[in-house]
Amino acid sequence: MHLASHKIALSLLFAMCTMPAFAEEDTTLPTAGKLTGSFAVVNKYIYRGGVENDDVALQAGLEYALQSGVSVGYWGSTLDYDPSDDSEGKDHGFEHDFYVAYGNEINQNWSYKVQGTAYYYQDGGTVYGEDGDKRKTTAFDVLGELAYKDLTLAASVMLADASFANAGDVYLSAAYSYALPQNFMLNTSVGTSIYNSSRDDSIIETKNDVVFSEARMGVSKEIANTGATASLDYVVGGKDRVGEDFDDQVVFGLNFSF
Repeated sequence: MHLASHKIALSLLFAMCTMPAFAEEDTTLPTAGKLTGSFAVVNKYIYRGGVENDDVALQAGLEYALQSGVSVGYWGSTLDYDPSDDSEGKDHGFEHDFYVAYGNEINQNWSYKVQGTAYYYQDGGTVYGEDGDKRKTTAFDVLGELAYKDLTLAASVMLADASFANAGDVYLSAAYSYALPQNFMLNTSVGTSIYNSSRDDSIIETKNDVVFSEARMGVSKEIANTGATASLDYVVGGKDRVGEDFDDQVVFGLNFSF
């Protein structure tokens, strides 16, 4: 999937679902004053049903937890397309996500998090449409999460128009994980996108205001004494904002945390 139907398959999720890459982040609150990081290799990068990289993707992240539940972080991934108009034959790119989050526990079962994220695409620049329309590839959104034990409900809202999204696009999601024997984890998720068609132009066209984006079911397992976690997810594809179907996908991953 390319930029017009990519990262903002923003959806309404009513179910128990997923093991998140960036959308698949651990909802455990970080310890104040601690720097954590990760490096992952996946056979493909699928985000909200759309293909960001149909080849092997390298992904990495860093997060520093400050006092009082505040954290700042970075996450990045290789892409198999160039998001700019001026691609000059390039068939690859890089996504950089910078975020600030605040989270805390309500009690031993309930927790919450609010996060603002800036999405920057290396050499992305500006995309031009007809009638003088133009949009930056850079995007900004805000995310809210509410977790009860292993169930997490989330909603994100796009704050400004971008080359692949309209301001006001919403993605609602639900994720559920369950411990299995032999230290395996079952990870499930489901999602639906709500698109703001009132801001359509020659670059963004919306034919479906509300669509099912994806559902996931998978397993993961920590590899003893390595700091690595192996995962396998089956992704059921939904639709994008113009009504095109996403293919079902199988995603293998190996994530190293420190």
